[in-house]
Amino acid sequence: MTLQWKISMEPINYEYIAKIAKEYGTPFYLMHPDKYRKNISDFISAFRKRYPHVIAGYSFKTNYVPALCEVAKCLGCYAEVVSEMELDLATKLGFEHVIFNGPIKKESALLKAINHHAIINLDAEYEVDFICQYKNENPGIELKVGLRVNVHLTDDKGNSTVQCGLREGRFGFTHDILSDNINRLRNSEIKIVSLHGHTSSSDRAVNNYQVITDYMLSVCEEFALDDLQYFDIGGGFFGAPPEGLDLKGKPSYEDYAHVVLDSALKNEWFVHRQPAIVIEPGSSVVSNVFAYYTRVYQLKHIGTKNFVMVDGSVFDVKPTMHSNNLPHRTLSENEDGECGRFDVVGSTCMEKDIILHEVEMDKIKAGDYIEINGVGAYTIALTPTFINYLAPILSIENGKRKLVRRRQNLEDIITIYRK
Repeated sequence: MTLQWKISMEPINYEYIAKIAKEYGTPFYLMHPDKYRKNISDFISAFRKRYPHVIAGYSFKTNYVPALCEVAKCLGCYAEVVSEMELDLATKLGFEHVIFNGPIKKESALLKAINHHAIINLDAEYEVDFICQYKNENPGIELKVGLRVNVHLTDDKGNSTVQCGLREGRFGFTHDILSDNINRLRNSEIKIVSLHGHTSSSDRAVNNYQVITDYMLSVCEEFALDDLQYFDIGGGFFGAPPEGLDLKGKPSYEDYAHVVLDSALKNEWFVHRQPAIVIEPGSSVVSNVFAYYTRVYQLKHIGTKNFVMVDGSVFDVKPTMHSNNLPHRTLSENEDGECGRFDVVGSTCMEKDIILHEVEMDKIKAGDYIEINGVGAYTIALTPTFINYLAPILSIENGKRKLVRRRQNLEDIITIYRK
């Protein structure tokens, strides 16, 4: 633990949170950029210990708070974007290097990406149609693209580790159409400089990345992708665990690096061409960078159920509505309060607004604050404007705090509806 982390973490007690709440209200998020820097640096270092050519493309979709993205840019990360909105944001923030992924790329977005010299990983045949047509209409322009391949994470027995247990993932080019589309690009004198193998899994297991790496290597060999500059294994890694999470059996950054490099560095094609390995971390570097604070307003007892009623919402901490209780703690000014098993429930008019389910709480009472950890990934980017204003975000670094997102207000909501 660095001294800088101690400086920023030690004051976070009841008095500190109450002071912020008095100035900004509740609920709110605290962001810790120092943890984010360490996570990214550690992940890249895990690969570079064995192979120097490594690029990290930070996944904007996971959390695109501009102040966070600025940190990634300063660390030399590429922006990994999957939509025109994210592409516009990356450009606005001054990212020189952009990786443009995603299943739907509109013509307007593709043109922007071409003009920005982004690494465009094509995902479908209509995109190949557009790129080939663009090249034919602009023969003097050197055009370079990538291809996303569809990787099977289903074993011979039909067991699938694809996200949500789906038997088939829907993204990328299947092997049976790769040859035709590679030939179309080559016939149009378009270089293939990137191969993208991102495959979302349900278990984030290390073995998945051996499957992805081995398949990508076989594609490179079979189709002689000798112009390849970027060997992009995608994201979906485990990492950045919040304090209090059981890490038994969980993979480390080094585990992923070793399984990828064990395959790559014994492959003759890879060793001869030396492409950059691209990783696209999101959750694995940002989950523990944000914490959420909400104020207790009342304890309520109905039948056999005990409720802690707070001014936050499940939509702020887990908008995907997963069933896991996130690591948490209570911040209190004294030792009074009730003990027992409670549901911590939010401020919306939805019975399913359950932030924590059946958790043991020690001496909880109105006026306390509850800290929810591990809320950095797929929370802020997914939180809707639903019933409540969006909560502010404060960055905490070197013992100082800075507002990086103010609380939403009525004008924000009304403006978008005006002509």
